[in-house]
Amino acid sequence: PLVVGDADRSGIPVAVLRYVITNITDQPLETSVVGMVPNYIGVDGWSGEPKGNYNDYKESNGIKGLYMYSEDVDKEDVNWGTMALTTTSKEEVTYRTSWAKLSWNWTFREFWDDFIADGKLMDHPDRSKIEKLDSNSIKIKTPPATLAVKQTLQPGESKEVTFMLTWHFPNRRAWDHGTHNGGGGQEIVGNYYTTLYNDAWDVAEQTANNLVLLENKTLDFVSSLVKSDIPKILQEAGLFNLNNLRSQTVFRTADGLPFGFEGTGSIKGTKIGAEKASGWGFGTCTHVWNYESTIPFLFGDLSTKFREVEFLHAVHENGAQSHRVGLPIKKRGKNYKKYAADGQMGTLIKVYRDWQLSGDDAKLKEMWPNIKKVMAFAWTGIWDMDKDGVMEGSQHNTMDIHYVGPNPQMAAWYLGALMASEKMALHLKDKEFAKECRVLYKKGRAWIDANIFNGEYYEHKIPEGTSKVAQLGKGILVDQLVGQYLAHTTGLGYVLDKNHVQTTLKSIMKYNYIDNFNDHFNTFRSFGLDDEAGLVMASYPRGEKLDFPFPYYTEIMTGFEYSTAAHMIYEGQVESGLKIFGDIRNRYDGYKRNPFNEGEYGHRYARAMAAWAGILAYTGFQYSAVEQSMSFNAKNGNFFWSNGYQYGTVEVLDSGSGKKVILTSKNGDLTISSFTLNDFGKIKFKKGKTFIKGESITFVVSKK
Repeated sequence: PLVVGDADRSGIPVAVLRYVITNITDQPLETSVVGMVPNYIGVDGWSGEPKGNYNDYKESNGIKGLYMYSEDVDKEDVNWGTMALTTTSKEEVTYRTSWAKLSWNWTFREFWDDFIADGKLMDHPDRSKIEKLDSNSIKIKTPPATLAVKQTLQPGESKEVTFMLTWHFPNRRAWDHGTHNGGGGQEIVGNYYTTLYNDAWDVAEQTANNLVLLENKTLDFVSSLVKSDIPKILQEAGLFNLNNLRSQTVFRTADGLPFGFEGTGSIKGTKIGAEKASGWGFGTCTHVWNYESTIPFLFGDLSTKFREVEFLHAVHENGAQSHRVGLPIKKRGKNYKKYAADGQMGTLIKVYRDWQLSGDDAKLKEMWPNIKKVMAFAWTGIWDMDKDGVMEGSQHNTMDIHYVGPNPQMAAWYLGALMASEKMALHLKDKEFAKECRVLYKKGRAWIDANIFNGEYYEHKIPEGTSKVAQLGKGILVDQLVGQYLAHTTGLGYVLDKNHVQTTLKSIMKYNYIDNFNDHFNTFRSFGLDDEAGLVMASYPRGEKLDFPFPYYTEIMTGFEYSTAAHMIYEGQVESGLKIFGDIRNRYDGYKRNPFNEGEYGHRYARAMAAWAGILAYTGFQYSAVEQSMSFNAKNGNFFWSNGYQYGTVEVLDSGSGKKVILTSKNGDLTISSFTLNDFGKIKFKKGKTFIKGESITFVVSKK
């Protein structure tokens, strides 16, 4: 289930598997569907041990199935919990709480002979607590919970069989990665979802009672998007990378606060210890998570909680912001004493964005003292060393190096943060700080556009006498305008010269686009092969390539590509943007690679959730709960929108010299005071117009 704006109902620990069987013969047909999962409580696949694991058959509140638990695994162990395999079927259900423990392959053979004979299962009850396994043992340590649903279909008849696999594991342990000392230790921080349910059976009961509603809401969201006139390639990229949010990349601790790895791990297990990792890149790394534009526009409350982590738990007294936050949050939130220039500036743009989407002034006021500290830290002698709106100091960033000297990547982040901070300060009537930010913004923008734009793109100026190892130099960087990209998604407008920005994006497409990786020499990880295409991280069209550039310069990574491609679409370079989106989806097409797993450092990489910005850019959607305003591009068609709290559709049609607009809010009431069709016209609603959930309201926007 996935319900826009409702993180709790979108975070249910359940997998729903439905089988639809149709009798295409002219005779009645007996069918049976069987499902099995081992009771592996106590072991995560690599470490731990199941002890006293048992399965009980139960029926209650319209579900039937097997409840999986352990009597002897330590209840404080990270691998302790409960599971359930259930069905909502009202047909004939049989089960096995365990299988016969036999030699050779006879255990499976006995099961198969039993099942295929009549589509029913004969149980092998297992209550004997024999811990030592030997040839005479009747105890299977991970007893297979097995459920069969038998039914008769008449000619032409179809019937459904729905299974639910649910789970409940409360003992999450800090970051549980075992590779970074600053991130966490042995303490249990818990899992938020387990605070909403008693155990896995409770999950199954509650889900079954609401399954029709949950499915309808999920399908309504998906169909609203896929039936729109947004290009399919953008729909696919946005939806498929939404999977990263649903994966182990993201979790919530028992207090409800959200956190994220950079990507999910793939080695050894989840217990603390070297080389044992449930995720890679702990700490909701700010310079990675800056790129994603999915969560704020689908789960606004959750996005705001990410900002709470950054501004209420990770800010030091001097305004430095730990770019990886430790757990437990109250004990180790600031343990990681490393600060990223791009990460810190990006969080300032994001807190402005999330405040605009929510309209939550109280939350903004709560965070404001630390927001000011975080902004002011930029000019306290580390990054912007002479307080002129330009960073020239040692700037740690997402390339895992420290830029020295003015460069476009940090420049756009810094200018965007200054603009966002000024606007928040003005709203809170902090005029002195607003003025300080404005003065620095004007100085910085003027200097950057005058001094590091070379006519085709912005370049990095390395100070004389400074080491050029692991730097960019005169190369053209794929995401040099990432701060401008994020500024567009927030409605901040241009932080750099519009013409320079558009020229730079054309140059990135000209110089960094590879249409055949057979002809590209890559010195690092290969995310593109053979005749595939994509945008490489950097190129040196004017020569002067450094002997030792930053390490990733020959790679391609989807998060950088998506953010740049979405930015191209914002700038009207739609063909180029769609081409890059298409190239990525071609690489992750289900044949060559998993279409739901775009990796970078770990699987299901967080940065890939920048893909949702393609939808925002193509529709021109902007929303402000603060101003009660909404904007779209003026192109005709039916388009999906979501602001993190409500979602719906907007249809734009010609109407004389104006445009007829049909606006629908599908999952909640929406009040707006003004509606704009970009570069066309605007309509104001006196005292605000409330769009009632499910109702479509028509109005006309006149051409200005």
